[in-house]
Amino acid sequence: MITLDASLHIPANISFSVVGQDAFLLNTITNKYFALEDVGTRMWELLKEGNPLRECVRILADEYEVTPGQLEQDILELMQRLLENGLVELDQT
Repeated sequence: MITLDASLHIPANISFSVVGQDAFLLNTITNKYFALEDVGTRMWELLKEGNPLRECVRILADEYEVTPGQLEQDILELMQRLLENGLVELDQT
């Protein structure tokens, strides 16, 4: 189970494109895709910039009107789903 202290990275085989405020992720090995809405898209952009997960949540909390507890839970669930689908990987440091 992912925590806010997890260190994640985006594998090289993941293609990312934005259409409007939504993003589409494509695993070029499995040819499976995943859609993200606006907050998920912003989260992906923050992750792509190399921000630690905890920092991503802090930035999102500043940018969106949402309770911190709910945001944390939603982001952890999203990251777990992305991990299970090979769209992010845990750093083994």
